[in-house]
Amino acid sequence: MKTLITGVCGFVGQHLLKLLIDNKCSQANDGSGIGRQDRQEHLLGIDLKQTGVENINIFPGSNRILLDTLKSASLQDKVSFKFEYLQADLTDKKRIDEVISFFKPDRIYHLAGQSSVKYSWANPVETFQTNVFGGIYLLEAMKKYCPDCKMLIVCTAEEYGEAENGNAEAIREEFKINPSNPYAISKASLDFFASTYQKVNNLNIYISRSFNHIGPGQSENFVTSDFARQIAEIEAGLRQPVMHVGNIDVYRDFLDVRDVVRAYECIIQKGRPGQAYNVCSGKKRKISGILDILISFSTQKNISIKVDDIKLRPIDLKIIYGDNSKLKKDTGWESVIDINRSLKDILNWWRERSAQN
Repeated sequence: MKTLITGVCGFVGQHLLKLLIDNKCSQANDGSGIGRQDRQEHLLGIDLKQTGVENINIFPGSNRILLDTLKSASLQDKVSFKFEYLQADLTDKKRIDEVISFFKPDRIYHLAGQSSVKYSWANPVETFQTNVFGGIYLLEAMKKYCPDCKMLIVCTAEEYGEAENGNAEAIREEFKINPSNPYAISKASLDFFASTYQKVNNLNIYISRSFNHIGPGQSENFVTSDFARQIAEIEAGLRQPVMHVGNIDVYRDFLDVRDVVRAYECIIQKGRPGQAYNVCSGKKRKISGILDILISFSTQKNISIKVDDIKLRPIDLKIIYGDNSKLKKDTGWESVIDINRSLKDILNWWRERSAQN
């Protein structure tokens, strides 16, 4: 089995890689008697970063957890396992053709892209080039060189925008696409391209519309990680006990990244080609409530809150949360990590970083 992960150095990519490695090693020791040849696994990760596998960590600054995982995986006597890393720009069509024509993957997890809404407002052209053209070049290469491959295109719940009813009910996959920021527009475009390629070319393409995912190792550009970083720095005496926040009166759907990558694996294994799947918790949570939980975990009890204009978005939808019943029905996936564990893990990760400063 040959698997390609785009954006492997990113937050989600590294968690997905760890999941695939852990699963393969677990299968090697399950006593099922499957032959070694059937268990051969070749993983190829590509990313923009100029790095080798020795510099990829499951969480940045985490003592090379991933490298240790890879070393232990290679020592398994019941599984043939190989991981390779390549630097590649998805907007370089020639480079992508070279990679796909040579590797000919059986599965592609397309995670790479520009994922910041804030950045997309300042850089809409770059966002569109990266997310749309990069995705199209990958689809074209799949069609030419590995048409029997299974590919998951990771898109976003931002595509839905806000429904006429104010999203009083959970968003289902059949809801109208109504993007309201450059990032969402770019992902909606890729979503439409992917579904069209699937229909016209009869390819095994699956689409996720992923809601907010969180977890240790996420960039501070995302809300829960930003909150946790500030709290950890307050506890460490690196800043005053004042939390700088954006709009905390909105509702979002948060799912732990470790549940997210399990959902991605379930979709590519058991999903229906051409279908879009909401990857979400199915629960709406107010941002202020998330902040309250994180502060409740803090050793510093006198933290004040200050709204910072620079953290406010030009357009910020009041409620976005999803219905995950289609994902559960088609694949059997269930979430296993609750919000409190996720937030504790995020805060503890930032505490470790703050202690190093």
